[in-house]
Amino acid sequence: MIELLKCRPSDLAGDLASGVHTLLRKEFLDDAPAETDYYCFHGPPALVLVLHEGPKLIGHLAVYERQVLIGNEVLQTGMIGGVTVAPEHRQQGHSRVLVIHAHEYLKSRHIPFSILFAHEPLVYRSAGYKLMQNPTRFVDIDGTSKTVVYRGSMYAELLQRRWPDQLLDLCGRVV
Repeated sequence: MIELLKCRPSDLAGDLASGVHTLLRKEFLDDAPAETDYYCFHGPPALVLVLHEGPKLIGHLAVYERQVLIGNEVLQTGMIGGVTVAPEHRQQGHSRVLVIHAHEYLKSRHIPFSILFAHEPLVYRSAGYKLMQNPTRFVDIDGTSKTVVYRGSMYAELLQRRWPDQLLDLCGRVV
């Protein structure tokens, strides 16, 4: 039976922790140094969602909370990162399940928007994400500030508020 685990990264242990780190490394950190841990690299998320069947890992999603600037307004937003499903479990709706639970968490915290940076934006449209048109400022991996319109930038409106189409300053790195 497939189960959903909601936890902090520090709560992951044993085979499940090993499976999470292996999956994340294969998906996102192939070119990173061997000692690089996804959570160290991107910072600790507020919540980790893990789909598993016993010790076998099926999927992962990390939920971050961050104060950002949209135009001149300071706003608490959710950011989703580390979304991955094991290759043999793809195309079965697991990503959508993870995103739905992430949105439930963010809504419970009264966070009006979720932001993500997708390699495959079409995957997230069915979960309510729309392509972002606004420029995004962030701190790049080399520590420099950059402003770009990334074609995979997406947002979801979680509460009754409309997305403001203004400069988005992440006040930090992308996750």
